[in-house]
Amino acid sequence: MIDVPPLPDFNEPVLRDALARRDIPVVYQRLKAAGITQKRIGELTGQPQPEVSRIIHGGPVLAYDVLVRICDGFGIPRGWMGLAYDPTSVQFVPAGQEDPLRRPTYQEASDEVKRRALLAVATWAIADRPILGALVALDHVPAATPLPARIAAADVAALHELTKQFRALGRVGHGVPDVLTAIAHGAERLLTVPADDMVKRALLSQLADLHTLAGWWCTDMLQVENARYHYSRALRLAAEAGDVLGMVSAVQHAAAMERELGAPDDALKLYQMAQARLLDVPGDDPGLSSKLAWLHIQSALALALLGQPDKASRELARAAEFPRLTDPFERADSDAVHARTELAIGINRIEYAERYAAASVRTWGPDDRRDSAHARITLATTHVMTGDHDAVELTVAALDAVGELPSALARANLLPLVKALSARKDSTSVELAQRAKALRIP
Repeated sequence: MIDVPPLPDFNEPVLRDALARRDIPVVYQRLKAAGITQKRIGELTGQPQPEVSRIIHGGPVLAYDVLVRICDGFGIPRGWMGLAYDPTSVQFVPAGQEDPLRRPTYQEASDEVKRRALLAVATWAIADRPILGALVALDHVPAATPLPARIAAADVAALHELTKQFRALGRVGHGVPDVLTAIAHGAERLLTVPADDMVKRALLSQLADLHTLAGWWCTDMLQVENARYHYSRALRLAAEAGDVLGMVSAVQHAAAMERELGAPDDALKLYQMAQARLLDVPGDDPGLSSKLAWLHIQSALALALLGQPDKASRELARAAEFPRLTDPFERADSDAVHARTELAIGINRIEYAERYAAASVRTWGPDDRRDSAHARITLATTHVMTGDHDAVELTVAALDAVGELPSALARANLLPLVKALSARKDSTSVELAQRAKALRIP
């Protein structure tokens, strides 16, 4: 039996100081010196070995969720890295660095001092001078929001509404993944609160949906590592809740990301597993039918990208056997993927690609800027390839749509349009190709 070296005492001053500064390279270097292998570090933190090696050699760690996984993997209180706040993290000052002029923290001040500080800042901000008292300097360390004594259905409904609002923001094209990551982690604190079984399962499902959405936001910005973490977390939570549709949703989003990253074979495996799982579900829930149809269309695109046009066509035919999707968003999204599939199958299917891309663009609403941009790219590509008179107008519309978004994925997906424009030698196409290439540069 191989002896595994114990982890060092993270409370020793050097490590506590490094944790307080979030200097993970120093932490990993100390672990290595203590005989902890890169493989074990990766197993505890969920990081691939090349990433562990990069950190040991000085690579910084900035992502919130990675820092959280490091804390949880080594059993370190999150407050030691400023990811939460507790008495031990507030009290800690690295040895030899005590500051005799340290200002009191917000928690240490009395209610009267806090009240005067608020009034003074308010009058300073509004009237340009602190009329109601002198400005008080406090080091603000926010206290964790108190948890409820018990989780009720209303709490889950509130989380559902919050997720819905963030989803709408993402569709418009706004979204800072780090913000949603922090919210998803904070919301998981609710799992520590008592609740009856039905409410607990609903909470698990809602948290899974929130993590899937966070993964989607990260995918849109090509923050791949963070996206994979969120999708994995969503799958675990949905599985614990027994939520099949939640699991399938997470798999579907994860597969789409892998496909966009150039791994359609991995995406296809995920789609096929999701299809098999849905077929085992009893009953005839319309939600199951729409999910199956959607998975067939997604599988078709993966197969087309793998150079298997006949199998891709069969998947599209299977999708057509299901009732037409009624939700406008789902219908527009499926038409956009269908269009890309027809385009990937071959030039002889370009007419069908144009038809589905145009239908997708028409269906999207004004608040769906992010997703409609992808359909506009495909529509413009089909017209550039055929060289018709609408090509310039549609290309400009697609480039304008992408240029208004912070989406790294939309910029990456300009590649087919760049190739189509570059194949044409007229001056307008050359100019538009240069503009598209400039947009793709991060």
